Amino acid sequence: MTIQLSNSREFRLRITELEYSNLSHKEFIQEVQQIYLEEFGEVLPANIDIFHSSESVRLEGDTSGYDGTAIHFKSKENDINEIYVISQGSQGNDDWTYNIKAMFAGKDYSQAQMTNEFVKDVKNEFQISEKDNTVPIIGLSHSLAHNNNTTALLLYNTFDEVYSVNGAQTNYYQLFEADTNFQRELAKTFSISPDNRNAIYTIDPKALEAFTKDYYSQKAKRVHQTISYDDPLYGASGVRGFVTLGEVDMIDTNPTYKGIRELVDEIPDHVIEDFQQLAINFTVASKKDGNDQVIKDLVGFDPELLNGNPIANISGTYLLDQSKFSDMVESMNEKVPDLLDNVQVITQNADTIFGKLVEANYITTDQKTELVHVFEKVKKDLQDIEDIIWKMDQIRFDSVIPQPPPIAGDAILASRLYHNYTQILSQLETLNKEEYKKLMDTIVSSHSIAEMLEAIRSGNKSYQGTDMVYSTSQNGETILVNISASLRMYRDGKTVIQEKEEAIRRFELAVNREIEEEYLKQKHQVFTKVNDIEQNPAHYSMYLRKHIYFSRLSKTIRHISVHESIPPLQGVDFDYELSALRKQVTKGYDYIEKYRKAIEDLFHEDDRVSTLFSLI
Repeated sequence: MTIQLSNSREFRLRITELEYSNLSHKEFIQEVQQIYLEEFGEVLPANIDIFHSSESVRLEGDTSGYDGTAIHFKSKENDINEIYVISQGSQGNDDWTYNIKAMFAGKDYSQAQMTNEFVKDVKNEFQISEKDNTVPIIGLSHSLAHNNNTTALLLYNTFDEVYSVNGAQTNYYQLFEADTNFQRELAKTFSISPDNRNAIYTIDPKALEAFTKDYYSQKAKRVHQTISYDDPLYGASGVRGFVTLGEVDMIDTNPTYKGIRELVDEIPDHVIEDFQQLAINFTVASKKDGNDQVIKDLVGFDPELLNGNPIANISGTYLLDQSKFSDMVESMNEKVPDLLDNVQVITQNADTIFGKLVEANYITTDQKTELVHVFEKVKKDLQDIEDIIWKMDQIRFDSVIPQPPPIAGDAILASRLYHNYTQILSQLETLNKEEYKKLMDTIVSSHSIAEMLEAIRSGNKSYQGTDMVYSTSQNGETILVNISASLRMYRDGKTVIQEKEEAIRRFELAVNREIEEEYLKQKHQVFTKVNDIEQNPAHYSMYLRKHIYFSRLSKTIRHISVHESIPPLQGVDFDYELSALRKQVTKGYDYIEKYRKAIEDLFHEDDRVSTLFSLI
């Protein structure tokens, strides 16, 4: 028997979103328990253990950027034993760098490798043999994580099932890099050398897509996807390299817009190929020595030689090492034209790109005109930069008659170069307008789990973010109640009141222990001493020595009578304060129960709400 959590798409989506919340283990468990209660109407019939990738021994020193959380549901009584691994989608710069290398260039699969390594550690942590196939390992994923989980399934058989929402699709170039069997069969089918890793980029993308689907058809049956038509990743998933595998349920999460898939599909394959080559070059460069090397390899520009005031910095460079500046100019002269060619692809297709955005209701005609103008201006500035670099190169190498050091010409041209640079930044500031920020927010929102949850709402149940919301009507008006927030308030409110009640109890015990009991103890010690003095007076004769001046003289105490007077304990009566504190606790309980009753009354015909409050 298993709890079959995979049968509830809403449950899967909501616990997948938890991965972005940076919760402690205790908080994560509490949220999973509440989500289960809300979705299934019963208490989770299993214990939960949490294991995060940051705790994984196998991932120590990992630089791929992989992040994930494993949830182990276990109950001997209910015969439950299954593991869910939530791989995290794109978050920081490392993830987006990986997106370029892995999913666009197809040259990296390290996060898929680390997904598999993490699952090995998960099994070890939860004391499951690596060869034990009786415990289901289910992958949950969103965005980049779909690529990680699905690729891990295809390469290493990491998961029994993978469930994803708005995922970054599998890439057959990436699989070619990673899977030697796939590589061998593909090379045989398309008559290319398996040793030439770039030969695959010359094969017709449609033929590669069909071959990949057929090759992985059996494993693909274990992949289940929910995708929004409006998701920007879905918009890009039709370009060369990407292949959509598994069972796919398409949802229109934002009917106001058509999505960007049609826009991307209009871009010619040779244009995508240009961008892909740029991504491949980026990957090769980044593997050498980080981002600084990327700038030098792709552009030829050394940021340390020209920064801020160009004339002042050029002067400093000439004084220190003129050859460095000359080498930079030569390198830029070779590389900037290729980069400009890539950039011009956007401007040459600007009318089509922005026209499609108008058709899809994302922007107005006026905004289209403005955006086309911005990118045309950027193109002109880039062309001027290309001309400047060419002239700098001419100053050095095309002169027949020996010339003095070209510092004067370089300084003037560098000033122009810096001017063009600032002009480009100025043009791009247009994209920071509030209207374009809202446009980006709209597009990005369609990638979110929250919009997907809202789209699959049913009956009187909907979602706000990942919180469950119930709707009801009173006097003809619709009332929305955030049930998740209400249950949290009820649960946390009672917890706070119980903690206060416990603090009052500890305070009362402290009063008894530290004051009343201590008073009685000290009083008892005094009477004990008095009794001893009265019963054994001879034992206290040493106190008379100060009155004896000659050793031959002595005195004896035959009787001691102590007249004691110990006043009663005063000024420590806390009954009033304790009574006032207890009344506050009672009021707190009354308030929170009234809050519960008010919500239950709104849904008086729906026993689910009352049940949720009772079970939380």
